[in-house]
Amino acid sequence: MPQQQPARVPGAWPVLPPITSWPEYGTPEFYAADPLGREKRFSVFVAAEQWRLQGVALDELDDVDWYVHTFGDARRLASQIIAATNRIRGFKEIREARQVRHAPRELEATPGWPPIRIPGGGGRYLTYADERGMAA
Repeated sequence: MPQQQPARVPGAWPVLPPITSWPEYGTPEFYAADPLGREKRFSVFVAAEQWRLQGVALDELDDVDWYVHTFGDARRLASQIIAATNRIRGFKEIREARQVRHAPRELEATPGWPPIRIPGGGGRYLTYADERGMAA
């Protein structure tokens, strides 16, 4: 039985030029491209196909190779996490640091800034006094 050819209706399907370049999915060029443009849609299809092929490739790996590919160098990662955790102060160390009392900070006005109100000073303000101007 001979195969039937689809009917050719003039103007039914526009003849489009082939896509020769497209922005890589997720790049700034991709986000700047026309959302309804052919190139952007083609980028999505290319990325989906790459994702599918990566999944197929992972399925073909044996267990040991799959773990190495998926988790990489787990010992190095674990040592980095432990080192970062050791740099964090513990609860007890923070509590002890908060209990240490320090002398109150001496307030000092800054040149060019407006006067600052002194906390607990009953409405007094600290102003910057230029010593050169005071001596004249």
